[in-house]
Amino acid sequence: MSENRTKGYTVSVEALLSHRKAVEMYLKDKGTHDVLLATFSSQLNSLAIYEPDQRIPIETVSKNIDVFASWLKEPNLGLKIAPYSSREQRRLAFFYTKEISLLDYFRILVRYICISTEVMRFEISVNKDVICCEMIPNSPATVSLHQAEGFFAAICDAIKFGHDITPEAVLFTHAMPSEDNAIYQSVLGVIPTFNQPFNRLYFSNVSKDSYSNGPTPSARSLQYIQSMEAVKRLEVGTESWKDRCRFLLRLMMFYGEPTKPVLSELLAVTPRTLQRQLEREGETFRNLLAELRRELAVEYLTDRRLTCEDVAFLLGYKDVGQFFRVFRTWYSMSPGQYRDSVK
Repeated sequence: MSENRTKGYTVSVEALLSHRKAVEMYLKDKGTHDVLLATFSSQLNSLAIYEPDQRIPIETVSKNIDVFASWLKEPNLGLKIAPYSSREQRRLAFFYTKEISLLDYFRILVRYICISTEVMRFEISVNKDVICCEMIPNSPATVSLHQAEGFFAAICDAIKFGHDITPEAVLFTHAMPSEDNAIYQSVLGVIPTFNQPFNRLYFSNVSKDSYSNGPTPSARSLQYIQSMEAVKRLEVGTESWKDRCRFLLRLMMFYGEPTKPVLSELLAVTPRTLQRQLEREGETFRNLLAELRRELAVEYLTDRRLTCEDVAFLLGYKDVGQFFRVFRTWYSMSPGQYRDSVK
């Protein structure tokens, strides 16, 4: 039995709220918000409801998007509101700098999307000329074309904001929902090809970057992180191995789960040498990472601008469920309960 048939995929409430705000902003810019609100206020009650402290099944989300798009007579609703939604996520943009290569910007961005929603998963491949991102629905039968177009529109908008480039090509599996090529050119920067076997984005690999599979930063980002650590050592002088590792681990979390081999590479030593140096200071890689995550979790949760999904992302977890499970082992309560307890 495949995982797709047994797992119930969901979307975070925070992600839905950002989409709702995006719809409101789009309709206000269009000048039809008040009229449509009056027209559809009674019909909104027919949409499936949810409790605000739960994650929502993607089947429910997809159905509601389709219904709402038909009410508004917007065949490209997902495409049009996605940039509004993606711009709401810029509270995390402090690390989206031009010092991060396009490849890693891409990987960090899709990792953040996948923590907020399980609608899609992404596979990134790269060669010296092209970066390819394939979007794969976790539940193909229930995913709306508005979601597919919205995801790509959000990614293209964020990359345009961060690196000022547009894709070389866009492929969609669905048929073209309207004859309005101008909206695709405006939002994506290119007119897609429809009825294709894959949902894919292609960008030029402008920095000629490369990476290994897994959460390893790209070659360019490894060099950048090493240069940051070198500058820090010049500023503060001699540091313990533990302090050097803490600084590097905090940066590595943006790319996913930190590993000892990558940390060793950044420090220009073998994993065995790193282990010996930490043991001399009464420390281990595993304990150091757990201690740092626990400390940062508390720090991040005191910032009300960050959702639990944001915190899970910043700590390098693969999904918010993993963060919740670990947090309960630390404090015997959920992150939300902890946040409420320190108001």
